[in-house]
This record gives sequence, C-alpha cells and structure tokens, in this order.
Amino acid sequence: KILHKIAAERDEERCGDFREQIIANFQGDGREFVFVDETSKDERTWARHYGCAMSGARAPLSDVFVRGDRYSLVAAMTVDGYIAAEVVEGSYDRDLFCDFITQQLLPAMNPFPAERSVIVLDNCRIHHNEDLEAAVREA
Repeated sequence: KILHKIAAERDEERCGDFREQIIANFQGDGREFVFVDETSKDERTWARHYGCAMSGARAPLSDVFVRGDRYSLVAAMTVDGYIAAEVVEGSYDRDLFCDFITQQLLPAMNPFPAERSVIVLDNCRIHHNEDLEAAVREA
C-alpha cells in the first residue's frame, strides 16, 4: 500500500481561520488570487511507480537510472493566465525563489483587495523565508 503523507506543519485551527477569512473577505470571481508553484524535470521524471505482473512475480521496470540534467520551473498564474514564469538549470532554493517573487511577481501585484493582490503558495520549505515575507508585506 502507498503511505499517505501528512505535513508536519499542518495546523487545523489555522486552516479553519484561513477558510473563514476567505469566505468573509473574498466575493467574486477569484481575480484577487495569484497561485505560485514550482516543478522540476530530469531523466527520471516519467518513471512509473506501479506495474502489472502475474501473481507472485515482480513487475519489470525498464527506465533510465541516470539523473542527467535537471531543470526547474516556477510560475505565477491567475484566472486570466500566467503573469510570470522562470526556468533554471538545477533546483530552486530560497534565494532563487525570493528573487523570482521580488523581481518578477511583485511588480505585477496590486494592493489588497484589488485584482492580483493575494499570493497563494504551498508549504514548501523554500517558501518559509522571513525576508520574502517582509518584501511581500512592504510591496
């Protein structure tokens, strides 16, 4: 069986508070939100995790086991489409992610509650950055 991972940082009370704020403060078509996420691609990206085999036999996997070149993409998207995107060779770290937000995304943002005024991120460790939070609040 596959294990279901639960984020250690998850706080049900804060999630409930966030949902209440969304319901109370945002009425409309979602144009306030800008969603930012990153992804990566290397030679193993398309490798399967499951296969078919006869009962009692192992499923064969034929794939490239060399990592090769790795590329990472970060993009900011609204209901109207992408407003910023960047590709780098290797992986994103806190500094690269912070540079993307401050140099490419924040100039396209507006003060709350206008369109493009709320940045939505997942809980990736590179997003936990006090300098980034300060730059977003200042902008």
